[in-house]
Amino acid sequence: MRKEVSRPKEAVTNIKQGKFDFKDVLLIVGSPLIGIISSYLVPSILEIPYILAYPAILYLLLSPSDIHGKKNYQVAIQVLLKDRKIYHSVNPPREEETNEL
Repeated sequence: MRKEVSRPKEAVTNIKQGKFDFKDVLLIVGSPLIGIISSYLVPSILEIPYILAYPAILYLLLSPSDIHGKKNYQVAIQVLLKDRKIYHSVNPPREEETNEL
């Protein structure tokens, strides 16, 4: 007879290589390949800049894994335009924290 042991949800983690998720590694490897495959759509003089810009643009359009609901370009704009004298949280406060007062 088998005994089933339940495990907590915290025990299930994503596969990571350093600070990269497996999805990030696939993106880093796969996006230049997609750029090379689709490079026949652009003139030959622009092929190399197109292949180099494809992963960068794709990265900016993706959502970061630790800040949900925002895109990478939104986080970059917020970091570049923030007031250096005042601390602003990147993550919005949770409702539990705002109702404590």
